[in-house]
Amino acid sequence: MLCYLGLFFYIVNVLSVNSQKSVKHENLFHLSKTNATEYEGGSTRQAYEMNFPILKNQFASMVMLTLKVGGIRQPHWHPFAWELNFVMSGTAEWGIVGTNGQHDSFIANAGDLVFIPVGVFHYFSNADSEQELKVLVIFNSGKILADDDIGIVPSLNGIPVDILAASFGMPNDYFHAFPRNVTQTPIILRKNTKR
Repeated sequence: MLCYLGLFFYIVNVLSVNSQKSVKHENLFHLSKTNATEYEGGSTRQAYEMNFPILKNQFASMVMLTLKVGGIRQPHWHPFAWELNFVMSGTAEWGIVGTNGQHDSFIANAGDLVFIPVGVFHYFSNADSEQELKVLVIFNSGKILADDDIGIVPSLNGIPVDILAASFGMPNDYFHAFPRNVTQTPIILRKNTKR
């Protein structure tokens, strides 16, 4: 009888442990298993309050960004969030234009952190000619990336040609050649990149 009782408790324990493994945990999010948004120069995977509900009202989101060889994170700025970038693998060339016009550029390697304050214009690119770049970007905003990202292309598209020409000291015709109403693409690829 004790033998059967022991077997009963053993089975209950195994079932209990296995059932706990199948429970969805609200604090756990499988970022690497989310659908990637693909671009010519790389991809993004994002955790934010709509797909990771525990982040609601926490002012936090995260993007795992991959740049192919030749990939560039288009020059942009965020009006609502600072960002903290952790280089997971590869080498990145960073460029930052501060609010008073100073420019800083540098190389960041795997294991490095790069901080970008709110409203600061910046970009980075894959500086390696052989391997892709992976960067984990943490924002203090719960917004989806597209809602807190103002890129250089849509910015220039929003400025009338005569204002651009006056600002750059160029003839109006020069800026008429610029493509208009271009869709925002946060990750681009250098045109001379071998595929």
